[in-house]
Amino acid sequence: MNNERIISQLMQKSQLEMPFSDFEESVMLRIEKLSAEEKTVSRDRKLSAVFFILGTFFGIILNFILQNAQYRFLNISSGTILLIFQTGFVLVFLIQLDRNFSLIKRWIKKQPI
Repeated sequence: MNNERIISQLMQKSQLEMPFSDFEESVMLRIEKLSAEEKTVSRDRKLSAVFFILGTFFGIILNFILQNAQYRFLNISSGTILLIFQTGFVLVFLIQLDRNFSLIKRWIKKQPI
C-alpha cells in the first residue's frame, strides 16, 4: 500500500506541463511548414541540376560553333572571341560545379541550407 502511494506521487511529479496552452498545435504547424519548405528545396535542387546540365550542354555546342566560325565582330578576330567565350564558360562552369557539389553534400548529410 505504501509502495503504491509512492509510485502514485512519482507519477504525478513526472507529468510534463506544457509551456503554453497551444504548444502542441504550434509545434505541429511548424513541422508542416518545415515539411513544405523541404519539398520546395528538393524541387529547387533538382532544377539546379537540370539547368546545370543543360547549360553545360549548350555551352559545349556553342563552343563547337564558335570554333568553326570565321568572322570578325568589332574588329576582334574569331580566335579572340573563342578564347573570351571559353574563358568565361570555364569560369562559370567551375563556379556552378562547386555550388552544385555543396548542394549535393548538404542533401546527402540532410543539413538545412
